Amino acid sequence: MDKLIYTERDVTISNDGATIIELLDIVHPAAKTLADIAKSQDNEVGDGTTSVVLTAGELLREAKQFIDEGMHSQVIIKGFREARKVCVDRIKEISVKIADKSPEEKRELLRKCAETSLNSKLISKYKEFFSEMVVDAVEHLDHDLDKSYIGIKKVTGGSVTESFLVEGVAFRKTFSYAGFEQQPKSFDNPKIALLNVELELKAEKDNAEIRLEKPEEYQRIVDAEW
Repeated sequence: MDKLIYTERDVTISNDGATIIELLDIVHPAAKTLADIAKSQDNEVGDGTTSVVLTAGELLREAKQFIDEGMHSQVIIKGFREARKVCVDRIKEISVKIADKSPEEKRELLRKCAETSLNSKLISKYKEFFSEMVVDAVEHLDHDLDKSYIGIKKVTGGSVTESFLVEGVAFRKTFSYAGFEQQPKSFDNPKIALLNVELELKAEKDNAEIRLEKPEEYQRIVDAEW
């Protein structure tokens, strides 16, 4: 079910747990802890924020019963750590090893993981389309798999299926100068100059004043501008 969150600046409709928690103004200390858990989950894994909040909330609810009965918190924490060890061992037991799989099998497994993650998003109807794009983007990363190198540019208008992956660097630039319609929009094997200076001319001051004593000086100013 999608949720609508209204703030003073914007309205957001989302089913993503991390997005919803980030927009909420949380005051309760325990609730803030749950929000921090969700943010850590999102930063580390990128999915499962709703599940981790529900799991943590259920653990707190069960722990409250023992606290009311007078059990020390350290005993409860020790029990949680023992349970964590059992869970980790079980996860390792049922985990799928991909080291010995072919590149095609690894890609298919990554694609299925991407589709699973997209099931809870607004674009879940197009999960097959975007899962291929996500896997392509991840495969272009280096061995460190730094996801900060993957950027998303949002362009208003069009359909979601018009989204595409740029294998390189993309800049959002609006062409507003005269005659830009006639200029070429693509180049093959171009030479690129990297400059640390601005190429755009800055506007002159409104009250700029030039005083000339000879007519020849005016011509020199015109020649310098062109």
